[in-house]
Amino acid sequence: MPALSTPLQLPGSPELLVIGLMLLPLIVLAVIGYVLVRRLLNLPDPNRVKALEREVQELRERVDELDDEP
Repeated sequence: MPALSTPLQLPGSPELLVIGLMLLPLIVLAVIGYVLVRRLLNLPDPNRVKALEREVQELRERVDELDDEP
């Protein structure tokens, strides 16, 4: 009678160590990439920029009005 063998074996600690060492640089690169992308894409909200531009324009007009008064 032949011995029953499992077709898939669980990896041992040396295999897991090798897999972990191979994945570690990829994980580090992914984290660095994520941080860089977040910093580069940390742009202000376009609606807020437009509101501030309108406010600056209104303030300039007000300054011009006050400068024209005697």
